[in-house]
Amino acid sequence: MKLPSKILLIIITLGSVFNAVSQSNFVTDSLLKELENTHKVIDKIDLYSALSARHKDIDLNKAKDFAKNALILAEKTNTISKLGIIYTYLGEFALLEDSITVAEEMFKKAEEYLTTTNNPKELISVYLLIGNRYIEKDNYAEAMKYYMKGIETSEMNNEKSKLPNLFNNLGVVYLNINYPEKALDLYSQALKLFEEARDTMNVAGTTTNIGSIYIQLGQNDIAETYYQTGYKLFNDFGSIEGMAHSQLKLGLLDMLEQNYDSAAVHLSNSLKIQKELEVIYSGSKSFFIAETYINYGIVLLKLHNYIKAKEYLLEGYDIAKNANQYRLIALSAKYLSNYYQNQNEPNSALNYSRIFKQYSDSNYNEENIRKLTQLEMQYQFDVKLKEDELDRKIQAQQQARKNLIYLIISGSLFFILIIVILLLRLEKIRKRKAELEKKNLTNKLEHTNKELTTHVMYLLRKNEFIIRIAEKLKIAKLDAKVENQKILTELIKELESNSTMISWEEFEVRFQEVYTGYYTKLNTKFPDLTPNELRLCAFFRLNMTTKEIAAITYQSTNSIVVARYRLRKKLGLEKEENLVGFLSKI
Repeated sequence: MKLPSKILLIIITLGSVFNAVSQSNFVTDSLLKELENTHKVIDKIDLYSALSARHKDIDLNKAKDFAKNALILAEKTNTISKLGIIYTYLGEFALLEDSITVAEEMFKKAEEYLTTTNNPKELISVYLLIGNRYIEKDNYAEAMKYYMKGIETSEMNNEKSKLPNLFNNLGVVYLNINYPEKALDLYSQALKLFEEARDTMNVAGTTTNIGSIYIQLGQNDIAETYYQTGYKLFNDFGSIEGMAHSQLKLGLLDMLEQNYDSAAVHLSNSLKIQKELEVIYSGSKSFFIAETYINYGIVLLKLHNYIKAKEYLLEGYDIAKNANQYRLIALSAKYLSNYYQNQNEPNSALNYSRIFKQYSDSNYNEENIRKLTQLEMQYQFDVKLKEDELDRKIQAQQQARKNLIYLIISGSLFFILIIVILLLRLEKIRKRKAELEKKNLTNKLEHTNKELTTHVMYLLRKNEFIIRIAEKLKIAKLDAKVENQKILTELIKELESNSTMISWEEFEVRFQEVYTGYYTKLNTKFPDLTPNELRLCAFFRLNMTTKEIAAITYQSTNSIVVARYRLRKKLGLEKEENLVGFLSKI
């Protein structure tokens, strides 16, 4: 028994290949009604595209018409952002019709527009679609090229949504050119990503693909485990087509082991599921149904159910012939010839024998092409290995050069670090010296400030003493003789005059020594201040009380209160602002 075709060995993990869209007349009618009522071109393009997608699996001609209407509007309005997606649709429709030339043309245009509009997600999907088609045509070199372009675009744009699909399908390429270990590695990467994304559908597909590797390795028991696991996952997910594919794989596996009764059950289940889907069988789907019919017919022949065997073989033959699937035509013709020979119908047996020879020759040519492709892929693979080895050597040399540079840089940095440490130490010494000088100046300032305060207190006591004497003299004057009153009056005036003059002159000299430039700053900010107000500011700067200021200036406390009020107004202070605090900041 020949191993199953790659279409049946793998499940290409792209939703458009396996998922039949559940059509709703209500939704379709709603879209048509909205299309009729809308006047915006961009909305019409989107609605035509949506209608096209909904009709893809039920009426391909209508789907194409809707897509073409969207294309006309997009081209006339130069809506580049939509053109790439529409051409992708048209390419998919061409694939369903098995027209590789038209599909390639559509996908190339899609690639052009999607690259221009910087739409990596759709562009990667296009690469995936083209690669899948080349796999169906046994052109693994082209398939690998497009999958690699997809992977490169994914990594460059950090667009990971299709990366597991690309890994999975690249694994298909390696499986078909007899590199099962590499295929298994790629499947494993894909499976991990699908599991992380909780994509049960594709987890099931990739699990089933891993089973196909073990068929190629001759470990059918392990393959069956993976097929059964895939079937369960498809069943849990509710993927009807996935279940059908898994049943087909299990049937083909039983055929390889000549378990025809079990094979009949699996193939019958697969056909039953496929018939219930009621989809258009074209492209890869027609291959799927045709091969199922034919292999079920072969199993029935082995079980001597000749009438049913003929029915299924003929059904598969007709589908394969309409789709120009040479290998399947040859396979069905071979067993139809056997059937008619068994039934003693030599003419029909001879006819199908000729058909078998004709298409097996074509199939033989396809096998030769496949082998040539495999040789080409082998050559490319070997070249890639050599390039990788060369790259590794170059990278090793570059790394050695980098290590030398790093060593030089490290040495330089070490010397720089020593210099920096020395500079930091010098800076620390300078800073410590500056702090010491600052401390000395602070101590000196505090000492001077204490001297000023002591002097002010001295002046305050002196003035209080003079005032007391002057007051006593005034009292004594009242009782003195007339000739003595004149002398007492002159003495009182001299005491009061001398007290005021000497106190202020000495105070100003001392104050300027401690608070250098204080008066200059006050005059700059508040040029309207009088000398008496400047003097008052100095007293408040020293945090003197109203009573103390009155004593040293020989004024009443009420006069100082009034003067304080006027000073606040000139300084522009609010009621809640502190005068002493304000003057301390100047």
